[in-house]
Formats: sequence, structure tokens, C-alpha cells
Amino acid sequence: MSAFRRRSSLLCALSVGALFPGFAHAQTDDALKMDQVVVSSSRSALPVSQLGDAISILDAAAIETQQLSTLDEALERIPGVSITRSGGVGQNTQVRMRGFTTKHVLVLIDGIKVNNASASSNQFGINHLFLDNVDRVEVLRGPQSGVYGADAVAGVINVITRRPKGPLEVRGSAMIGEDNTYELTAGAQKGTEAYGLSANISYLDTDGISLSSRPPGNTERDGYKNFTAQVRGEVRPAEGAELSGWVRYTDATNEIDAAFLPPGNPQGLPAFLFQDSPGQNESQQLFGAVKGTLDTLDGRLLHTAQVSYVDLDDLYTAPRSIQASEGKTIEGNYFATFKPSERITLLAGTEYRIEEAVFEQPQGAAFALIDESISNTAFYSEANVEIVNGFYLSGALRHDDNERFGGEFTYRTTAAYNLPEGLFFPGTETKLRASYGEGAEAPALRQLLGSSATFEGNPDLKPESTWMYDIGVDQRLASGRATWSITYFNGEATDGIFNVFNPLTRRSSPQNIDSPVEMSGVELEARLAPASWIDLSGGYTYLESALVSNGIQLFGRPKHEGNAAVTVRPRTDLSLTLDGYWRSDFFSDFPSTFEMPGYGIYNLSAVWNVTDNLTLSARVQNLADKFYEEKLGDATYGRTAQVRLSVRY
Repeated sequence: MSAFRRRSSLLCALSVGALFPGFAHAQTDDALKMDQVVVSSSRSALPVSQLGDAISILDAAAIETQQLSTLDEALERIPGVSITRSGGVGQNTQVRMRGFTTKHVLVLIDGIKVNNASASSNQFGINHLFLDNVDRVEVLRGPQSGVYGADAVAGVINVITRRPKGPLEVRGSAMIGEDNTYELTAGAQKGTEAYGLSANISYLDTDGISLSSRPPGNTERDGYKNFTAQVRGEVRPAEGAELSGWVRYTDATNEIDAAFLPPGNPQGLPAFLFQDSPGQNESQQLFGAVKGTLDTLDGRLLHTAQVSYVDLDDLYTAPRSIQASEGKTIEGNYFATFKPSERITLLAGTEYRIEEAVFEQPQGAAFALIDESISNTAFYSEANVEIVNGFYLSGALRHDDNERFGGEFTYRTTAAYNLPEGLFFPGTETKLRASYGEGAEAPALRQLLGSSATFEGNPDLKPESTWMYDIGVDQRLASGRATWSITYFNGEATDGIFNVFNPLTRRSSPQNIDSPVEMSGVELEARLAPASWIDLSGGYTYLESALVSNGIQLFGRPKHEGNAAVTVRPRTDLSLTLDGYWRSDFFSDFPSTFEMPGYGIYNLSAVWNVTDNLTLSARVQNLADKFYEEKLGDATYGRTAQVRLSVRY
């Protein structure tokens, strides 16, 4: 973008906030509050009022009201985030944040980094993560490498599952839906001041839809199965001391299409589109952690230590092709949080991580074998200081010593100013915020070493470098009936790694691109509860993300995205929600020059609390039965319906 366009976008963002200060980011009582504690922005839990980051939270109440099943469905409700699915439920899903790619987004599950060292770009397969046991999803947008390291260049998705608390509770649910879909879940939990224990299992099975959306495909269904189990235990042997541990295991199988449309086909479609064929992906995810915390100095000094283990195993089988991969990560982490006063929070720690990647292709284009590991040692520090009443400054500095690429400093700084309540408008809380960060993303092992005869590695790759800033306003009515937020962001990535295809050798290889990528945009988020029986919410993203050399929007990144939901409660025990998602035209992932039409999708859900222990819910997706694609040639669902019965004792 030119300097003029940057300034224009910034003035536009500020003007909206100035002209419509009373428009509410309508937050009901269960939505983001200034005193709500967030754990993603810093390794220590801090209230929203002290944070200068752009943060969105989707909690269990919103997930239940809209009957959201998977993490990708939840992320579509978050501004600044774009989702691209390759077919039906369980198929490969890409997450892009503020124009960055999937590999730049760190995924945490209960504090465990789960990005996959054996994947082509280190991305984690969120398509296998269901929300039945999730307490909330925190999404932190903007560069966070100064806090979390390389994988957090674009932001952090933190999935927090339910912790055991209160008396013994047993719950279960059964869901049936179209495409021969059913899901069963069960769980139990109990928590006291001395201990907590919980266990949860779920199983989903569906015939699904064909991965192929274009003829002559779209006839053979590609099914999906998912079994997930999680166990968590906590013990508090003394006041201020806690030892906890948790393990999560997922075994999933999704059928795929691996045949290609023949060239010169009567439909005139590209020859690389997938067509019906046998094939499947088998995925096993195992991760867990042991964590200990100890309060000392009358609660002013908190010690935290954690050891985590991640094992992600995939087997791809198709006619004349077999690929097997396994990514393992072991990480040890210790940090101390010190509060010398109510105005100051200091944190310092160290982290050691070793990643192992195995990839082999014993059958297919050629034999490929990767069996490598790489380690990283990091030291980091953070500070959050209240300079004057309501004005907070924070900073994070991190040094990573990568076994292959050497040392790298990254940092992040933020500011948050909470205006005196009702300064301009009676009964309002207003926070002005800003953040700036720089990051570095090392190449993935498969990018360095390659994975087949048609994808060559490049051992000369350099780490990508990024910077980004954002400024924003959060405002909330003191009554809690309305809130709104607006954020303007601007950033750049240099030495970006792109796959480059050589038509002479028919091979592709990752390369550092000379031209930087510039990203800028505006994010809006709003919720409103004008009466006790109705809630309204919505979000909007304007994004420009392009190579400076050509100015063309990068693929998979629509310039305009929006979502909205209206929930009405005609009775205290019944809620009805109509929600929608829209995006403008965008370029397909492949070929990246093919422009996909924009679309809008509408869904309807209902939740009826029959008794205190029994809930009946239903959801109809894609009400208008609209045909659309998120990638050229990959199918999406038409109109579908499901019904769920849940019990709790």
C-alpha cells in the first residue's frame, strides 16, 4: 500500500470510532468484560483492562446457543480470521489471521503448543478438534513472538477445556443428523478445594459428502470418524500449591478423493481438480502435560513449571500412493510471576523445546524420507505496569536460540488506557489500546528437506521476518447490555516463504520471495442486548494482503468478511438463533489466479431446556441450500439438519 492509502485506512478506522462512540459492542453478561481475566496475552492471567491487544473470546454459552460443533465453525465468528476447508467435516482446514498463513498461527490447547513439526508448514489440524468439552476459545490477534516464539507471528488461538469444579456431575448427549451422522458424548467431573478430576469421551461418525464438488465427482461420499478422550486431574496439597496433569487423545479417519480430472474434459475444468476415488487419512493425536504452581511471598511470587508432550501421527493412503508422517514435540517451561505492588506485574522464564519430524513416502511419485529433529532454547521476560490510574504499558522480550538458525530477538509492546467511567458518555467504560510487535518464523523441516520427487526442499531458506502494529477502541455500557470494538492494523512480512513451481522440471520448491507482503485492515466486533429476551452480535473484517511487487490480493483471503447472529428467547427456557456468514470474492488456494465468487450462508438453531437436567437442541445449516466453494473443486455442505439430546445430573 502507498503511504497515502495507509493514512487513509487509519483515518477511516479512527473516524468510525469518533462518529459512532455510542454504538455498542453488544456484550451480554457472559461476554468480554474489562475485569475478565485472559491468559493468552501473557503467560500470567491479567484482566482485560490491562491489555493492549486485540482479543476475542467465544465462551461455552455462545457455543451452545449457536450449536457450534467444531473449532473452525467457532473461528468464523472471530474478526481477522479466515477459514478454508477442503471438503466436509474432518477434511483439511487452513486458518489465516490478518493475512498471514496457517503456519504463522500458534494453537494452544490447555497451554500446550500443538503445532505439527512434521506438517508441511508446521500447522496443526484443527479439523479434528470438537467443542463438546470446551469452556472457551481465546483468540489473540497480532504478532506474539515476543511472548510465545516463532509460531505466534500472526496470533494465538487458545482452546481452554473445562476444569473440574463443584459437586459430582455426570453428563452425556446424543446427536443424529443428515448424511447418516451421529455423535455420542459422555463426561463426569468433580472438584473440591483439595482436588479435581474429570473425564470426557466423544465419538462422531458420518457418511459425509464427496470431497469433489465438480462433475464427474460429487457422487461417492467421503466419510469421517472421530473418537476423542480426555482425562484431567488436579491436586492441591497445601495452600498456594497445585499439581495438575491432563491427557487428550484423538483417533480420526477421513476418506478422501485422490484422482484427478483428465485434461481436455468436456466440462472445460482444470485437470488438477480432485475426483472420486478410494483413499483416506488416518490421524492420531496424543498430547498431555504435567504442570505445577507454587505461591510464595504471601502470593506476590508465583512459580509455574510445565512439561508437555505432543505426538501427531498421520497415514495417507490412496491408489498408488502412501505417505506416513509423525511429529513429536517435547517442551519444558518454567517462569516466575512477581507482583511487587498492585500496579506492577513482572515475569521471567525459560523454555526448552525439541521437535522431531518423520515423513516417508514408500509408494507414490518417489520414495522420500525425513527423520530429523531440531531444538530451541528460549529466555523471555514480560512486564505490565500501571503508569497512572487506568493507563497500562506492557512489554515482552524473547531470545530464541535455534539449533539450525542461531539466535533471534523478538519483542512486543502494548498500551491500554481506560478512560474515567462516563467521561464522554454516562454509564460507559472505554479503553484505548495499541500494540506493536516483531516476529521471526523459521522454515519447517519439510520445507528445508523436501518430501517427494515433485516437492524439493531448500536448505538455504532463511527465517521470515515480520512486524505489525494495531490501534483500537473497546467500549462497554456499564449495564453490560452493549459493547463494541474497532481495530486498525498494519504490518509487513519480508523474506516470505512461497512454493514456486518450475514448469521445466515439473517440480516445486519453497523460496524466500524478495518482495515483501504488506497487510492492513479494519476489524469490527459488536454485541447488543437491548432487552432480556434478545441478543444481537456481529463482526466484520476488511483486509488487504498482497505482495508489494504486484499488489494482487493473496489467495484464500477475501477483502470483506462478516458474520452476524440474532438470538431471541420467547420463553425463559427456549432460545432461537439465526446466524449468517458472508465473504466477498477471493482467489482460490490453487490455482491462486482463479477468482472464486463471494457467498453468504445462513443457519438456524434452537435450544430448549426441557428441565434442569434435560436439553433438546437442533440446528439447520445453509438454510438456502446454496452451492459455494471455499477452494475450487472442493465440496461444501448443502442444507443439513441435526438434533441433539443432552442430559446432566
